[in-house]
Amino acid sequence: MIYGAGFNLFFRKNKEMSNQEKIEKLKQYSVGDTLDLLRNIEESPSEFDEEVIKGVYQCLFDKGIMCI
Repeated sequence: MIYGAGFNLFFRKNKEMSNQEKIEKLKQYSVGDTLDLLRNIEESPSEFDEEVIKGVYQCLFDKGIMCI
């Protein structure tokens, strides 16, 4: 799992930002960083809220990447 200030804010336990604020922040991430976050989610999905997980998939879709 990749850790760092940029990724730690998406954890379920981080209550400094709402899920919507986390998704807005995610929209500023590069495709590579978003894919890294997706790998973290796949390794430990229980660490992330469902709304954030859906936001990751939506951001990737908006950037032309379809996840199956």
